[in-house]
Amino acid sequence: MFLGIIKLINKIRHCQIMLKKCGGIVLFLIFFLVLGSRFYFAFSTPYFSSDKAYFNLRQIENIKQKGFPLFNDDLSYSGNTFIFSPVFHYSIAFFALFMPAKTAAKVIPNIFSACVVFFIFLIVNKITKNQNIALFLAFVSGFVPVFFSDLNNISVYSLIFPLIFLLIFLFLNIRKKYYFYSFILVLVLLSFISPFVLVFCAGLLLYQLLLILGDLKRDGAEIEISLFSVFFALWVQFLLYKKLFLFHGLSVIWQNIPNTLFSNYFSSINALEAIYMVGVVPLIYGIFIIFRYLFKQQRKDIYLLMSFALLTGILLWFRLIVFRIGLMFAGLLLILLFSQHFKLFIHYVRQTRASRFLYFFIVFIGLAFVVSSVIPSIALAKKTANNYISEEEINALSWINEKTPSDSVVVASVYEGNIISYFAKRKNIFDSYFFMRNDVEERLKDVRKIFTSSLEIEAVELMNKYEADYIYFSRKSMNEFDVCFLKYVSSGSCFEKIYGNNLVSIYHKQESCRLKVVG
Repeated sequence: MFLGIIKLINKIRHCQIMLKKCGGIVLFLIFFLVLGSRFYFAFSTPYFSSDKAYFNLRQIENIKQKGFPLFNDDLSYSGNTFIFSPVFHYSIAFFALFMPAKTAAKVIPNIFSACVVFFIFLIVNKITKNQNIALFLAFVSGFVPVFFSDLNNISVYSLIFPLIFLLIFLFLNIRKKYYFYSFILVLVLLSFISPFVLVFCAGLLLYQLLLILGDLKRDGAEIEISLFSVFFALWVQFLLYKKLFLFHGLSVIWQNIPNTLFSNYFSSINALEAIYMVGVVPLIYGIFIIFRYLFKQQRKDIYLLMSFALLTGILLWFRLIVFRIGLMFAGLLLILLFSQHFKLFIHYVRQTRASRFLYFFIVFIGLAFVVSSVIPSIALAKKTANNYISEEEINALSWINEKTPSDSVVVASVYEGNIISYFAKRKNIFDSYFFMRNDVEERLKDVRKIFTSSLEIEAVELMNKYEADYIYFSRKSMNEFDVCFLKYVSSGSCFEKIYGNNLVSIYHKQESCRLKVVG
């Protein structure tokens, strides 16, 4: 066994020499490994794993067919206005010109996400001046569990995070003319893609504050570009989302999410969940590096990474950022911070009598990452891939599309509103786009009553209130409202079951009941 370990160490030394010679090739192999893994799980189902994905897919298909997004929709809330930046949707719609829109919506976001390995490599290589460490952590960054598992969803964050880490790398080299202009170009692009750019800008401000507190020399170019970034990003967000700011005020931060759904989006920090979704090794040693450089040592590039990590922690703590999105950003940042610990660890071991076992320690750390990051990534990816719309649900939605009048209104759970709009092509009374509505609390309360009430007359009155004709009763409705059946259906005569399979039942409200209530 001892001889086997010695042979393994010798092979690792040989691989290390090869990595120095073929670093670029190895980096691309890592990229294709990460991308191939994402494709494997994403294409294991023909559907997407979230209701929001179908909102984005409708926008992409509308751009492909008509050349512009769907800002005014007759189906959402039976008539709704959307305010959002369509840059991400246009980027996917461009590729949809050469392939089916659904295929492009699976391929392109995963390519965007996999590109993060390049920028993690560049940043780590800049910080540690060690290509081997940079390649190792580029591989690890591709398998941050919470980030890797977001592979079957059409998410704008698949583009946002690679651009943010590209901006961090450019900022580290901001005094060079080429990087300066590249930074401006990427900042402008990101500002028009998402308000998340404000998190990046706030991180730059916190970085300047940390330099002041640490009594470190500040760079005039960094101060100027930080201030420019803040004011430019704020100006662009005001231009794009002025109506939202005027309508919601500061509560726009919480996306007008109903109080009863708030915990689903802005959860408080759960330590065990965070460890599992981020990875125990980068979490522990990333936090260690933060404390080390806050109280013992000083280094500007580490301060920059610390500023973003600390800001993300603050936003998560005060519920100012969606929990899952915050963990994605934090997970990638902690890997960057871990790189410094890894470098210090290798330097320390080489100066001790344990230097002969250095490669054994490296193997152990690699295995620790496999256990704490790669395996959880695969487990979460399988769970995400399996969380898709079943064939039974598709059949039910297709039946609605084919057998009901085109102006019908369907009652469904909030997380099925966009699915009703996409597959059934019918109006919903509630979906997950909460902006520009002052009645979301009322609608959620009414939908809940329709599914949980034991009184037929109450259900009829609420259906009439929204001019609804059908109830889509699925497994998601059962889970969301904790019901197994509609209590009033069996005891009354106003609702008729017109479709059913193992997972979905569709009920039609009789027209005569409308006349009874109104008359």
